[in-house]
Amino acid sequence: MKKIIFIFFCLVVLKAEAQASALVIADSLYTIGNFTAAINQYSKVNDQQAQLQIARAYNLVRNYDKAMVQYENYIENNPQDQIANFELGKLYGKTKKYTKAKEVFQKLVAKNLENPEYYYYLADTFASLNAETESIALYKKAIAIDSTHLRSIFEVAKYHVKLQDRDSVVKYADKGLRFYENDVSIINLKALALFNNDEFKASIPLFEKMVALGEKQPYIFERLGNAYFSLNNLEKAKENYKTSLFYDALNPSPKVLFNLGNVFWEEKQLDSAAVYFQEAIDVQVVLFDKEYQALARIYSEKKDFKNALKYYKLAHEEDPSNVIYFYQVCFVADRYYKDPKVKLSYYEQLLENYKGQRAYFIEFAQRRISELKEEIHTASE
Repeated sequence: MKKIIFIFFCLVVLKAEAQASALVIADSLYTIGNFTAAINQYSKVNDQQAQLQIARAYNLVRNYDKAMVQYENYIENNPQDQIANFELGKLYGKTKKYTKAKEVFQKLVAKNLENPEYYYYLADTFASLNAETESIALYKKAIAIDSTHLRSIFEVAKYHVKLQDRDSVVKYADKGLRFYENDVSIINLKALALFNNDEFKASIPLFEKMVALGEKQPYIFERLGNAYFSLNNLEKAKENYKTSLFYDALNPSPKVLFNLGNVFWEEKQLDSAAVYFQEAIDVQVVLFDKEYQALARIYSEKKDFKNALKYYKLAHEEDPSNVIYFYQVCFVADRYYKDPKVKLSYYEQLLENYKGQRAYFIEFAQRRISELKEEIHTASE
């Protein structure tokens, strides 16, 4: 009997040692980011901590469904574990399961009324559920607990920017900047609030600070240009408008081009002003080919070939390089006109203008030309 007990004890010890060894290996793999291998090792360890680590590893490799299952199973046995609940709540939010996230964070807030992070994430969840009033109240609660909670400060300040409440934006922005003076997002909100309130002189240093901090976005230079222009500093306005265009070279703003034209106008450089005004027009060329084609299709279905032909022609005028549009013109003209000579002229134009284009359209046009010529010849006999 003693021998059996001894053997059993040895087996228990060996199993414990094996699990401990597997756990050490799994933790090492997890630490260096080899998460799939870590999951395999954790699976050999039959305890709650390993299950939690598996959930975390699945989350990190973005297998969110498996991560949620692991978290949920773990929390079922450890409902008081705030860390695991917090991680699961954030994962629900990440995967847009906002109602579940709300339930988790509401429970966490009830357990710990003094944790600003719980209020912040609960506020985020309400915001995602379009409950703006509740979300702002919760962001403010997070700030009341921690006056340096920058993410909550940003959200509240952004909300007041939308309301055009200049004083509240400045109040919350200053609160955040006292803690971290180089927070670009909050500097931006304060700058916008002042700029939108026509406080151009006060907004300029803030926009310029953003540039100094590495934010070189076209809209920043555009607003700097507008601010300097409003203060009649034409040289600075010109400089910033040109910089805005430089950083938006692939998609130049017609507003910036127009404003730059106004600067040259003020400087009595009329030829330069005309150039920028013309460029502002050129970049706003709008094509309506798809809209015309859609209208043409509707009229075709209604058997109103007169209007269908009109809109297919308009679509072709918008984009004359598109063989499909002219093919559609020919196709509808074929049904609208009775005179085969008129029909023929359309198909001959298709062949002449679109040589080397898609074989189907060319072959169709050639076949119809032959048929129409035969029809014309027969009619003349």
